[in-house]
Amino acid sequence: MQTQETFDIIYKSFSENNNSHAFLFVTNNISDTNKDVYKLIKKINCKNGGKEDCTCNICHTIDIKTNPDVIEINPTNKEINVDSINYLLSTFATKPIINDYQVYIVNEAEKMNSSAANKILKFLEESENGIIGIFITNNLDAIIPTIKSRCEIYNLHYGLENVLDLLNITKEDYEKYYDITTYFINKMNNIPKYELLANTKELSNKDRIDIEKIIKLMQKIYSIKFEDVVSNTYSNISYATQVLDLINTSDIEVLSKRLNTLNTIVDDMKYNVNKDLIIYKFFLLWE
Repeated sequence: MQTQETFDIIYKSFSENNNSHAFLFVTNNISDTNKDVYKLIKKINCKNGGKEDCTCNICHTIDIKTNPDVIEINPTNKEINVDSINYLLSTFATKPIINDYQVYIVNEAEKMNSSAANKILKFLEESENGIIGIFITNNLDAIIPTIKSRCEIYNLHYGLENVLDLLNITKEDYEKYYDITTYFINKMNNIPKYELLANTKELSNKDRIDIEKIIKLMQKIYSIKFEDVVSNTYSNISYATQVLDLINTSDIEVLSKRLNTLNTIVDDMKYNVNKDLIIYKFFLLWE
């Protein structure tokens, strides 16, 4: 699902009075997500649907961040402390002043300390109509489970429009290395280690620059798979399926071991000039 589609679905839920009271956005870009969240806040509160050129008092005050019914919370000294949450609770103790909805945004929500997280959890548990919570994070695992369970969770991806963006690779490198990389991924999915060790020359016969490109691309593919298994990061991007399906396991322990091996070999290639030894070590360490 694309980012705009996600926000359209959320806006529709408000227009149908079927909206959640709390949202958790897992994103690769906190700043861009914050901008889209403010657009959503205008749309659900503005009588004109929050159009870009709207100059009504609600839209204007939201744009310049003086709207009394919108509170944005950001980390201070690398954490969000309980004082910020106490301010939110005291401010939203009364009804909205000009908006239909009071909205609080917690940027980098994973940085809430335990006191802040527990305080806002109680606020979530005793939520009132007309108060909307929006949490933005790039680290879903760092959000406590009780907060996650009370939010609608959406994954947002910015700057990913096709497989080349997903892999962060040029078209030329994709055409030259993708097929051979997928060949080795498939081979290493399915054959025992002793057979890999007996066939090291299949990879080491290639030029060093090609070996490095192949292993780095394999590293990227495993990173994508690992992130998706951990936090469902890419599963809602249709073109990511061809990358995710290359790897035949979703076992987090296996993926972690393989990714650590790839990271080790990529680092070794910076200093070790003997490509045969690097490839032998690669296959020897492979799970």
